[in-house]
Amino acid sequence: MNKISYFLVLIVGILTCLQFIPHAFMGFPAVLDHIQKGEINGDATQGMQMIWLYSSIMMLLSGIWMLFLAKPIKNQSHSARLQGLFLSLGLIAFGICNSYITKEVFNHLFFFTVEGILILLAVTIFYKKEKNEQ
Repeated sequence: MNKISYFLVLIVGILTCLQFIPHAFMGFPAVLDHIQKGEINGDATQGMQMIWLYSSIMMLLSGIWMLFLAKPIKNQSHSARLQGLFLSLGLIAFGICNSYITKEVFNHLFFFTVEGILILLAVTIFYKKEKNEQ
């Protein structure tokens, strides 16, 4: 059993689902406000709305996916472990790329890096294989 891994994945999944709420319900109106003020215009107007909607939905789906992965990771599922690994690498890459773009390590999206590291820890250091598993 991988109780620590289970709780790490569960916590990150819950946090990611909760992040969806302000992202979708506060962020999207903010995008519309920027469009109305003319700060976003032209072809970028529709693109920004679509990107924001997509990222909100994907944030929620990623969190739900983590919630579904938590128990199989606890029960030592190799497939769930790989999925967790890829999720963690994606979150870490996203966070690092944002740090590069903003030229600040601790920018407003740094938390995604932390989430990725927590998932990575769950599927590596805290993940325990069965004795007979290779």
